[in-house]
Amino acid sequence: MITLKTMDSSILSFIILIFIYINGYNRLEKVFIQYKLFIALVQVNMVLIIIDILGWAFNGLPGSLNMISNTGFNLLLYIIEPIGPMLWILYTNFQVLHDENRIRKLKNVLIFLFAINGLVSIISLHTGWFFSVDANNIYHRGDFFWVHTAFCCALLIYSFFFIIMNRRMLEKRYYYSLILFFLPQAVGTSTQIFFYGVSFNWSGMMLSLLIIYFNIQDRGLNTDYLTGAYNRRQLDSYIKVKIRNSTAKKTFSAILIDLNEFKQINDKFGHDVGDKALQDVVKIIRQCLSNNEFIARFGGDEFFIILGIDNHQLLEQTVKRILESVEKFNKDSQKAYKISLSMGYDVYDYNLKLKPDDFFKNIDVLMYNNKKSNRTSRDTRSDEKLYY
Repeated sequence: MITLKTMDSSILSFIILIFIYINGYNRLEKVFIQYKLFIALVQVNMVLIIIDILGWAFNGLPGSLNMISNTGFNLLLYIIEPIGPMLWILYTNFQVLHDENRIRKLKNVLIFLFAINGLVSIISLHTGWFFSVDANNIYHRGDFFWVHTAFCCALLIYSFFFIIMNRRMLEKRYYYSLILFFLPQAVGTSTQIFFYGVSFNWSGMMLSLLIIYFNIQDRGLNTDYLTGAYNRRQLDSYIKVKIRNSTAKKTFSAILIDLNEFKQINDKFGHDVGDKALQDVVKIIRQCLSNNEFIARFGGDEFFIILGIDNHQLLEQTVKRILESVEKFNKDSQKAYKISLSMGYDVYDYNLKLKPDDFFKNIDVLMYNNKKSNRTSRDTRSDEKLYY
């Protein structure tokens, strides 16, 4: 059998998937839906590899038990195969929209389609539409094998265009990773369709999941789930490296940003709107910085930026650019809330030899003073309006 030549790739793919599964399942992030969906994708890939290997293992062997096994495993393959593309639809939808209600609605539609495919697969045992096993226990593709293949491909094509149409809602690294997912899948599936007996489909799926694991899932340990900015743990590690690598001639600067009146936004419009406001703040910040600048969520409504700037003039220009972008957002946005920021910023002084906690405290004091000044300014304007 030609497929024996590709058996090694399936076994290797299975081993790699085991490592991904163990590493991904043991993380705290597994409580989030995107991790549950990713783990489910890995599990489905592993199950399909096992079923595919067993299907070919019994193919052509004499005896009724071998024929039952051959037929049964191939039937399972046709029933389960669409689950992978369906899970991918849910995964990409959540990556783009972060809407669990939409995921639940989509899941109901996909379950209906899954049931139809399963029913037709079972009927194929008698009609041979998708596949058949002859008297010699040899598997054959059915006349309507292409319908099943087209169905699975259509699910992937839908998610492909969904990503492209919503690319503006994704960070570039996520967008390119999600698009790149389709390449190994396309190569593996095309090879298996046009070269009967060659089994590279599941190896292609494994490579696609590997791309997502390294570029999206694995980053979850270092990123804030809600905003996509780095988390506090990564900030603590990064600033230690920056301080350790600083010299009298080469240092860095930092900005601590606080979203003013965040509690009022939550109380007035709800926490979902408050979450959107935090995401908007990160988007505004990213637009004002180069791609290699570091942004972390410092606290609930605070963000810490580390820049490769070593003089106050350039730092103040960056702060001004952020404030101008906020002003533009408030002017152009149709959202119910307005964004207002308080900022503390400073250049790290190498000669002071400040430790990370001391540097944080220094920036925090500067931010608090700015926040106090902003509050006084707002109160003054309110009093003037009242007096008038």
